[in-house]
Amino acid sequence: MFEYKSLSVLKSWPLFMLALLCSQSLAAEQLRVSRFFFDTVAGQIQISCQIEYSLDEKIIQALENGIAINFQTTYELLSKRKVLPDKVILKVDQRFAIKYYALIKQYIVREPALRAERSFVSLQSALAYIGRADRLSLGYVTSITAEANYYLRARSRLINGELPLPLRVQSYFTKDWRPVSDWRIIEVVKDGA
Repeated sequence: MFEYKSLSVLKSWPLFMLALLCSQSLAAEQLRVSRFFFDTVAGQIQISCQIEYSLDEKIIQALENGIAINFQTTYELLSKRKVLPDKVILKVDQRFAIKYYALIKQYIVREPALRAERSFVSLQSALAYIGRADRLSLGYVTSITAEANYYLRARSRLINGELPLPLRVQSYFTKDWRPVSDWRIIEVVKDGA
């Protein structure tokens, strides 16, 4: 009798693991880098990126209750190495905070680096604004040498460390409060290659 129960548990284990993996992949799809490319203009590396946000209902509800939600998009230029981990040559973090003000029925997007604010009538328009980077300067082309191979990568995430304490604690135990996109990678092809 005991052996039969242990076998039934083992048979259901693959289904449990499949359900767990599916739920994690759904949580990871809240943020997605859909377009990412670069150009060199006047000796600078300029990147353009499009990020799609489809937030979990819990995050949207928190926004509608007046809680500020902070997002960060990271852009990096890396040098490939054979033995050691790849070396980050240039890095830019772009941060945004979204907060809903019920009194004026507006979503306010703050860009701390620029000390700027913009207002939007819908969450979709606010997310579209923070999800687009056009010709953002990453650094100078002189950072790239002919001897090494390089690639650029981009990803976006919700900064759960800046949530109010009760939500921050909850974010440590559930993936709903830790959305992060996969890294989107593009190779850097040097002139003459």
